[in-house]
Amino acid sequence: MDWNESDIDMLSGKKLRPAGISIPIVKPTLHDFEAVVAEFRQAWESGQVTTGFFTRAFETEVEAKLGVPHAVMVQSCTAGMMLVWRALGFTGEVVLPAFTWTATAHAAVWNGLTPVFAEVTPGSYTLDPEAVRRALGPRSAAVMPVNVFGCPPDYAGFARLSRETGLPVVYDSAQGLGSRVRTPEGWRYAGGFGIAEVFSLSPTKVVSAMEGGLITTQDGVLARELRQLRDYGKTADGGDIAGLGLSARVPEINAIVARHNFARMDELVRRRGELVQVYKEALGVLPGVGYQEIPAGCVSSGNYFILGIDPAAAGRSRDEVYEELGRRGIQAKKYFYPALHLQEVYREVGRPYAGRLPVTEAAAARGLALPLYTHMEETTVRQVAAAVRAVWGQK
Repeated sequence: MDWNESDIDMLSGKKLRPAGISIPIVKPTLHDFEAVVAEFRQAWESGQVTTGFFTRAFETEVEAKLGVPHAVMVQSCTAGMMLVWRALGFTGEVVLPAFTWTATAHAAVWNGLTPVFAEVTPGSYTLDPEAVRRALGPRSAAVMPVNVFGCPPDYAGFARLSRETGLPVVYDSAQGLGSRVRTPEGWRYAGGFGIAEVFSLSPTKVVSAMEGGLITTQDGVLARELRQLRDYGKTADGGDIAGLGLSARVPEINAIVARHNFARMDELVRRRGELVQVYKEALGVLPGVGYQEIPAGCVSSGNYFILGIDPAAAGRSRDEVYEELGRRGIQAKKYFYPALHLQEVYREVGRPYAGRLPVTEAAAARGLALPLYTHMEETTVRQVAAAVRAVWGQK
């Protein structure tokens, strides 16, 4: 086969970003290739190239690091959430935020559950336990809080809610691997709360497998069923199908990448935090601009750095800043936008919520994610910050 320049650009990643963009919003931070290539070869030569030795090795290391008895790697976070709902077999309604990525609701709807949208807490933008309490009804089956941009939800508040109502809690922790909270027993990583937590290992996450997802749980029966369901629902001997599962097995190459990057998780999270501080210092005080508030006793994974732009105080809208940065070659993202109840796919189920979730709707209208990845140079951070300041006419 003859390769041309266009083919090489595509393989190198040059064509994977929009035209005219010189600073992308994310780049996956991957381990040194030479350190993983020997394991790639080992998996290749073993003939067991999916859900094998390296997948289980990664799961074991997650269990030890996060202090959870069971970790199950799957093909994506979305597949993980779908399988958790399938394994639990709930019917009725799931209370969740509308300020989240679409997959949160998709996974529930794919399992015949109805999403009920509840308000988020100002500042942190994570699901408000008291708003959930007000949203409960006779068909409520479960609650699904979300880790937002790396900020943990109110684990203690949802634990109380679960005890008082008997409703189980499953966490969409897609952006939360490496985040931590302080508990009476000491600091704990996300992963050990509720019935289960589901993480993403996609290219946009702090710990990336290139693609992948991860489920953590304290429930051995649930973990066993999830392992079965990720392989269509096969019985242990493969001779029968015992459940309605998916093909959510994991290529060993992804597990190898995940394992090497997970070993650096604390370093990656720490570096993200440093870059966020550089951003805040370089941006200075801009009229109408705020940041996500991380509650006391929480450490964010730093998955995204978000500006909240109040158009009345800023004198310009979030969309105007987004467009101006694009003209300067800087990719930003309106995040999470639109809010779920305003998306076309949820138009009917979301119709009653329009105007009733003011914090959610304001966050969705104002939030702008700036470029952030762990190996980002501080000079690049300052370049982006200078471009933002220039939109306000500041040097």
